[in-house]
Amino acid sequence: MCGLIAVAGSTNSALETFAGLMNLQHRGQDGAGILSVDSKKSGGFHLQKGSGLIENVFSERSFKNLTGAAAIGHARYATIGRDDPNLLQPFLDYETGIGLGHNGNIVNFYSLREEILKKSVGRVPLESDSALVLKLLTDSIGTKKVEPESIFAAIKVAMDKLVGSYSIVCLTRGGDIFGFRDPNGIRPLVFGCKTTVEGDKVYAIASESIALNFLEYENLEEIQPGEAIYISATGKVTRRMIKPDSYSPCMFEWVYFARVESEFGKQSVYEARFRLGLILAERIKSLGIEADIVVPVPETSRVAAVALAEGLKLPFRELLIKNRYINRTFILDGQQSRQEAIRRKLFPIAAEFKDKRCIVVDDSIVRGNTAKQIVRLIKQAGAKEVTLVSSCPPINSPCYYGIDFPSASELVAHNKSEAEVAADLGCDRIVFQTVQGLKDALEQQSLCTGCLTDSYPTDINSGREFETRRLQDRNDDRALTPAKHSSC
Repeated sequence: MCGLIAVAGSTNSALETFAGLMNLQHRGQDGAGILSVDSKKSGGFHLQKGSGLIENVFSERSFKNLTGAAAIGHARYATIGRDDPNLLQPFLDYETGIGLGHNGNIVNFYSLREEILKKSVGRVPLESDSALVLKLLTDSIGTKKVEPESIFAAIKVAMDKLVGSYSIVCLTRGGDIFGFRDPNGIRPLVFGCKTTVEGDKVYAIASESIALNFLEYENLEEIQPGEAIYISATGKVTRRMIKPDSYSPCMFEWVYFARVESEFGKQSVYEARFRLGLILAERIKSLGIEADIVVPVPETSRVAAVALAEGLKLPFRELLIKNRYINRTFILDGQQSRQEAIRRKLFPIAAEFKDKRCIVVDDSIVRGNTAKQIVRLIKQAGAKEVTLVSSCPPINSPCYYGIDFPSASELVAHNKSEAEVAADLGCDRIVFQTVQGLKDALEQQSLCTGCLTDSYPTDINSGREFETRRLQDRNDDRALTPAKHSSC
């Protein structure tokens, strides 16, 4: 899961890209990069990227070099190869004159890489599925002129080969930008435009609407599953439906990953999370569960917890205090890192928990690290009873599309009843959202719910192979050997 933005037509394209990335920081904290192009300067392309948070990668001096009227940016959340700066994006094929940023995960990466390497002469570095996508595009273009028709043809070739999730933004040497989305629309991509005070049109593509809203873009539209869009340096917009399949956006975007101000599928993330809470309130009533207070786990569950408290007519209390300087624990690298971050991230107001029956609301429960630690803290504070509530249904199966839980063995709810999960986490009981409740809250009956139902929108055979190979890569990384594969 990564953050993407592309800007064309602005004299401050790199600075706009930076500001957009700052509003996508929640999508990736491993590193960031910006690639700009300036036809007035020798070499054309200017690239800067580095590990860490966006504000630490770029300085005021950066934008004296990142000049030009078009740029793309990337905030990285990696599943494998996290510490290797060579895997930071955007990637650039200087010979063809195309730079690329990718959000998602190519499930059949390993078989495609072997196929490409067999045909290649000499060493071709393909340690990342994003680099593989760029290789497919540039091989297809070859010596042809980079223009909408040649790009759309190359995208068609790539889509016919790729299995998985991908939202892509690209920059050309001529100052054009283009983007495309996988045939199932698993990862989001939005498009917008605005008019400057001088009357010039500026266009942008981004992972979430919040980035474009912040930059005051208007007329926002989703790029549809299987669709590509090409914006020339002169401002001509060309759209082409390349290979649509299903509309299967990842439910986790609404539940956890996206900023609450964003919107997907014409559905506000805030409103979706609020409805998740209301639906859970009805479920808790039907189960006859009684409580004294409702407490959110910061930050993502707050909206659902407010709705649940209103639905149950219970006091809403923010009693788990977050250290704002700790990164999102779910996207940190490794179990030990996550557990240590959880310990430093949250602290309870003990006196307010004493002798209370508490409903504690979390957005989702994946490995159980956060939940187990929180339950322990609340019980140590003297709570009489802890009911843990998840606004997401039980996560039972791996994700192959860019979220880092590749194996069912990591998942606390895999093949377990609610009572068994509650026993594992140390709470008195646990209540999960239902799959139908999730769909009703999101007002989306067609979703990617593979991690909930073990039913995926793409070929599952590639997924099983990917799971095996990715776990092996992770073990190799822990042994301090070079990463064999990086996603996003």
